[in-house]
Amino acid sequence: MTVAIGLVCSDGVIVASDSMASSGNTARPICKVFAVPELGVVWTAAGAVFVIEEVEAVVLKEARENRVQAICRAPDLAGVRTALAPKITDKMKQCYGAALPFGINSSLSSTVPQHPFNSDFLLLGWSRDTPWFLEVSHDGQLNWHTSNGFAAVGSGGEFASVAQGLMKHYVEGRELSVDDGLLVAYRTIETTCEVSSHHVGLPVWLAVSTASGARVLERAEIDEIRDTVLGWKQLERETLAALRTPTVEDATDTVPVLPPDV
Repeated sequence: MTVAIGLVCSDGVIVASDSMASSGNTARPICKVFAVPELGVVWTAAGAVFVIEEVEAVVLKEARENRVQAICRAPDLAGVRTALAPKITDKMKQCYGAALPFGINSSLSSTVPQHPFNSDFLLLGWSRDTPWFLEVSHDGQLNWHTSNGFAAVGSGGEFASVAQGLMKHYVEGRELSVDDGLLVAYRTIETTCEVSSHHVGLPVWLAVSTASGARVLERAEIDEIRDTVLGWKQLERETLAALRTPTVEDATDTVPVLPPDV
């Protein structure tokens, strides 16, 4: 499984994920964030690698054949929902149906109706200073998260939501820039990997779409963000130390000495 998030910023959109892909008792690292420069779109997913790869092929085909470029570049949010999203859900259904031996209705058990190929997708776009954020859920639901600005999916998704909530005060009352958003996104995924036992693992991957285009960040860029996050944590520790309540001795030192009564 995985943890993947999307984040809307004042000057762009971001996706981030961990790197673990698991199959039974084995795991391997992969990149699970994607950029489609032709569409100004970045996306990420949680679930079966097979389904994610099949959906990636569909999205790239749509981009190359210029079927949804105008819709994404407008951006036409209704068009994204009615033209691009069904291509993804159709491919998901096809993949689910290929699951042996029970096909699309396959589940892990009679009490937990979860398909073994369950996959969730987060698609974000940025064009003409306008963001959009659409979730394609494992069961075919289409959910907008543009106004909320944040969503997390995957086995570690709940942990990611908690981590993001703990940092919410950094964005309240002001718009979050992409530069700051990359730090928040990195720290959210990193924290999830540190505390979750649900098959997630470092390193963090990041992709961004801004007026300059859509791209997956290079490993060296992500390492720089990691180092900045380390500095951020150190500043928090120093700030907390400075805010500690004075001790009794400190308080005594500040009590004024009154002259004796005459």
